[in-house]
Amino acid sequence: MKGMQDMMGGAQKGMGGAAGGAAEGGAEGCCGGGRKELYPFLMSLPAMTAEKRAEVRRLSEERIDEGTTLLEAAQERLPKAVTAGDHDAAYRAIQQIRDGIGRIGSGVAVHKLLQEGIPPQNVALQWFKREMNLPSPLAHDRPGTLFGVLPFHLFTMALLVAFALAMIAMYFFKMRRTAALFGRIEPNAGAPPPGGSPPMAGAPKAPAPTPPSGGAPPAGGAPPAGGAPPTGGAPPTVGTPSPPAPPAASKPAAAAAPASAEPPKRPPQIVVPEATSALPPSANWRGQLRIGNIVTETPSVKTFRLQPATGDSLMPFTFVPGQFLNVAFSIGGARMNRSYSISSSPTRREYVELSVRREPRGAVSRHIDDLLEVGDEIEAGGPVGRFTFNGTEADSVVLIAGGVGITPMMSIARYLTERSWAGDIFFIYACRTPADFIFAKEIAELQRANAKLHVVVAMSNPEGTEWKGPRGRITKELLTQSVPELVSRRIHLCGPPSMMDAVKALLTEIGVPPDQVKTELFGATKPAASAAGTTATSTAPATGPLVTFSKNNKSAKVHEGQTVLELSEELGIGIEFSCRVGTCGVCKTKMTSGEVEMAVEDALDADDKTNGIILACQAKPKGPVSVEA
Repeated sequence: MKGMQDMMGGAQKGMGGAAGGAAEGGAEGCCGGGRKELYPFLMSLPAMTAEKRAEVRRLSEERIDEGTTLLEAAQERLPKAVTAGDHDAAYRAIQQIRDGIGRIGSGVAVHKLLQEGIPPQNVALQWFKREMNLPSPLAHDRPGTLFGVLPFHLFTMALLVAFALAMIAMYFFKMRRTAALFGRIEPNAGAPPPGGSPPMAGAPKAPAPTPPSGGAPPAGGAPPAGGAPPTGGAPPTVGTPSPPAPPAASKPAAAAAPASAEPPKRPPQIVVPEATSALPPSANWRGQLRIGNIVTETPSVKTFRLQPATGDSLMPFTFVPGQFLNVAFSIGGARMNRSYSISSSPTRREYVELSVRREPRGAVSRHIDDLLEVGDEIEAGGPVGRFTFNGTEADSVVLIAGGVGITPMMSIARYLTERSWAGDIFFIYACRTPADFIFAKEIAELQRANAKLHVVVAMSNPEGTEWKGPRGRITKELLTQSVPELVSRRIHLCGPPSMMDAVKALLTEIGVPPDQVKTELFGATKPAASAAGTTATSTAPATGPLVTFSKNNKSAKVHEGQTVLELSEELGIGIEFSCRVGTCGVCKTKMTSGEVEMAVEDALDADDKTNGIILACQAKPKGPVSVEA
């Protein structure tokens, strides 16, 4: 603004000087002679007050009077100079006329300012542009324009702005898409399977494992002994897993492997195999699987490695650590279903492993352990279950298992170790004797590969053995000393019902919130046995809602608290089942009318609920119900 005032002041002085010379010492230019310069004065006015308005009006009248005087004098001198042939005098008279017109114009413009309320700076700027032969940027009075811009130009600018915004939006969308794709890429495992757990960052690059020559693959999916030891510190003594230092002074003895287990010569290297073909489109599957290998873990537990019956290199489904498979067999002319947790890691895409304990009175477990051989095919479905942990749910996890309840915990521990998960894994296991220690060698190998894995094993009946670890059942002291800040950690608990009830009571006594404890019952929950010499059918009259089984043309009323599955068993209707706790999904049945209540719906997805599918083992009618069974 100051520079503009100086420029206009100089221009006015120059023009005033020229006009003064033309007037031969008469009236000076518009800004000369010590007079207040009008246009710089206008440029300096932020607003037009009453006092300033009077001063401007006086200045403008002076300009008009001076211009009129100059015009009158020049009109008299010009004809005389032309008649006398004095060209210089004629030229000065013409300049004097121009100067007079300029003074009159400036005065009239100022009057216009006063009448129309135009900002003083605009008036001064218009005059300056006109005197300097520059186009005026102030075109607000131009018809058909907005802010001095033609509609065509406005439209063009709007198009350019819209195009720029679209390009910016596309850029950010592409960057987010690219980031999502890169987030699914692992240098050593390829893209994660759909429906599977997300990969953990930081897994080291390692060569693919080489199976031992001339022998079966190692049990439990563990790589063969003799691989290169992992980096990051010396491994602990074989079979001596030890928990982190507890805050209390006393500390339970570290778990030890059974004396019969021979340690490998060198710690194995945990690797993540790479996918070699396209991932399956869905993790919800049913079909045939072939037994590729059988490993005896303990005298009563065997691990069965299942592979695609079609000979494909990859399994036809994916799963999350902690899930299980439903298997079906025809035994003695009856179809029987059971659910078994997967003990292998989801990263092992070419197989899954089920670890099955032989129950003395278990028809299915005895059939599996005693009769199945390598090469046999079994019917399987799944995977199912919500007893899962892939490292995204919490920054640490406590795995408490008893007996064969260790199987889902092994899947979780293997997966987290293979993914180099950064959180602490507290693995607490209870069994009877060292001979019953399932996966003893595999757990020792995982400890050598993962410094974040802290294992404590308690034996309830180790007499006559060389066991040097904790003895007895899991106690409150064992839990609090083995797991620092136990109250704030996520806990997974799996084992026999009596063991789980005891541990849950201990956790409640310690102060662990119930919602932090995730549980899994293994094996089917058996219906209550009837008294000797009676049948399972209740003698009390049924007074509940009527249930119609449309396919069998049978109807009956339910007893108080009875489920649709239990009523179907009374009527001899073969609704298949396995777990009886609402997690396996084998007893899914379509309900065509009525309403039921279910305490557990883990095996139902959104589509099942939309299509009226119920879990017969959980469904208790609230009124008349009709099902397709």
